[in-house]
Amino acid sequence: MHQIQSSKECIASIPLFDALSSSDIDTIASFSAIRTYGQGDVLFYEKDDKDAIYYVISGSIKFYKVDRFDNEIFLYKLYSNSLIYNVSKLTDSFFVSCYANAEFLEDSKVLMIQSKPFREMIYANHGLMTKILQESFAMIQQMQCIISRDVVFDGTAKVAHMLVNDLSNFNKLKKHEIAYMLHIQPETLSRILNKLTRNGTIEIEKNSVVILNEKELREIYE
Repeated sequence: MHQIQSSKECIASIPLFDALSSSDIDTIASFSAIRTYGQGDVLFYEKDDKDAIYYVISGSIKFYKVDRFDNEIFLYKLYSNSLIYNVSKLTDSFFVSCYANAEFLEDSKVLMIQSKPFREMIYANHGLMTKILQESFAMIQQMQCIISRDVVFDGTAKVAHMLVNDLSNFNKLKKHEIAYMLHIQPETLSRILNKLTRNGTIEIEKNSVVILNEKELREIYE
């Protein structure tokens, strides 16, 4: 992890703050820091308490837990332009009560904002509060999707859902990484892809999936 100088221009370019005045940007910069992380660096561990919120400017980060047998259980990923904080403490504190471990998947840039002055700022700025609430609703929707995927979907539905909603990342990742994210075995993933290929739902060109019939994929999980 390396700290780099805070930049007003960098903060102003973040969509979350694009409607703020120049003086508001200066204020946020006064209690923020921009840091860079490398692949494998840890932002925080489960049960940590962080007096800050984080905004992923660029890069990606995974959230996971470890069971009592030291098995890593993948939860979800966040990409660029993502806010990390505890939604339930919106009206209380922006402390991040860490319910999972957070590890960077690639070189990333993160804005770290002190929670107390930022909380006071959003209470006085209705536009910023609206933006925070929008982020909260998006986070809640993502959690609902994760619950539906992991509790309700079978292996085929999980694969179909990722193909429709995240094809670019599906084609970037290695098969064992996809299986890890979907909580299925690599052999199961291969069988599902072979079946979808035989059915004419997808085809595989140069190790990349091409969707031939999106409607059929959607029917698997909807």
